Amino acid sequence: MSKINWTIINSFDELSKFNDNYVLLFKHSSRCIVSRIALSRFEFNYNKEINISTFVYIDVLKSRDLSIEVAENYSIYHESPQIILLKDKNVLFHASHSEISFSSLKNYIN
Repeated sequence: MSKINWTIINSFDELSKFNDNYVLLFKHSSRCIVSRIALSRFEFNYNKEINISTFVYIDVLKSRDLSIEVAENYSIYHESPQIILLKDKNVLFHASHSEISFSSLKNYIN
């Protein structure tokens, strides 16, 4: 069981309801071992002290169009696994593959 309360969205427009706080997107492929390892490590190192109000989980296999739309709207190359930290609809930080870590987020959050 995850320590993170993941929110699943079905459209890019749903992100707008989270626009006042820090939002973390995690793009994950359940078929990819690297993605599973990155997700497990990220969840294991979860620190509730870090001020992220919403954690959004995007399954790139089930929601490929959404995943691509996120990449296009934020001008970020589409990758999986990938994390994207947002604040006020702006990208503060993004990382993929082995660069994904919970501790790296603290440098971008007030």
